[in-house]
Amino acid sequence: MIKNNKWKMIVSSVLILLPMLVAIFGGKYFPEAIAVHWGLNGEADGFANVSVVFIVMPLILLAFHWGCMYFTDIVTKNTEQNKKITEITYWIIPAVSLLSCGVIVAAALGYTANILAFVWIILAAAFLIIGNYMPKTTRNVAMGIKIRWTLANDENWSATHRFAGKVYMLIGVLCFPAIFLPPSAFPYACLGLILCCVLAPLLYSYLFYKKQIKEGTATEEDYKNGYGDLVKNQKLGRIIAVVGVVVAVAVVAVILFTGEIQSTAAENALTVKASFWTDLSLDYADIDSVEYRAEGVKGTRTAGVATARLLVGLFHNDEFGTYTRYTYTGDHPCIVLKVDGKTVVIGTQSETQTHALYQTILEKTGK
Repeated sequence: MIKNNKWKMIVSSVLILLPMLVAIFGGKYFPEAIAVHWGLNGEADGFANVSVVFIVMPLILLAFHWGCMYFTDIVTKNTEQNKKITEITYWIIPAVSLLSCGVIVAAALGYTANILAFVWIILAAAFLIIGNYMPKTTRNVAMGIKIRWTLANDENWSATHRFAGKVYMLIGVLCFPAIFLPPSAFPYACLGLILCCVLAPLLYSYLFYKKQIKEGTATEEDYKNGYGDLVKNQKLGRIIAVVGVVVAVAVVAVILFTGEIQSTAAENALTVKASFWTDLSLDYADIDSVEYRAEGVKGTRTAGVATARLLVGLFHNDEFGTYTRYTYTGDHPCIVLKVDGKTVVIGTQSETQTHALYQTILEKTGK
């Protein structure tokens, strides 16, 4: 698949990376931190640096694109698939890259009064396209509704995907009037639509299976053999999928639940070493003020890492504007340093350690 479609892989990869041009040539037209996430009320609640958004995100999507295409190439090698379905797989991730970055650019330039309307329109387009192509798929383990009944029987697969196509098309149409719903209804409407597109085809496939067994057009043995014939030839694909999931879960677990911050008040400088972010060294002579905040400091991450354990990187709030943070997650006491007009927030794992570090910094700086 990849070998015979090298130009499609090249063109699709270029489209995925196209948003990089925004960071290279248009960075000066954007604020330091632009919105990349919106809450359920439609208000921006997550920000990031332009370079992170338009360089790092496309690179991640490119890696995901190649991984998905390679996996699809392996698991569909011995199966016949509709050419239109094969074609569309090349353009899914490029579309995601261009649409997501396009919405972010529009929001940054002030052209999105209602960001949720854009989300509903994108969802409508996605459901309508998927609903149109879904009935055209043939039985495989790479794409489509992959449950035991559909994977085991061609008739079940075909009937279920025709039914699912109608469900998806209906959901796509319903997304347009949903634009006018209040923002508070967005999560419930989305959840309802997602449950419909997942549960309705599943129930239909099961009932079709029971109907075939009852009418004698298929047997339990037929289903068992059909499933085995398809899946046994996809052993390598399943192994890759399992390994990929395990690696992804491991990486996420490491990022979310590990990491350390080590703050050392040496003779002439304060050094801070943190996992997943650059280390910091401050000469005591450059520190203008030192303040202990027992209630902690709140802010929104604009670049860096915010996990279940660490808050490190660049953050923003109304009091400090953009500031650098090295703390553990939670409303723990922290130290606020003013250094050459910039703000640095430092914390340790315990109140006792943070207060002791504060006292040491006071002594070293004489503030």
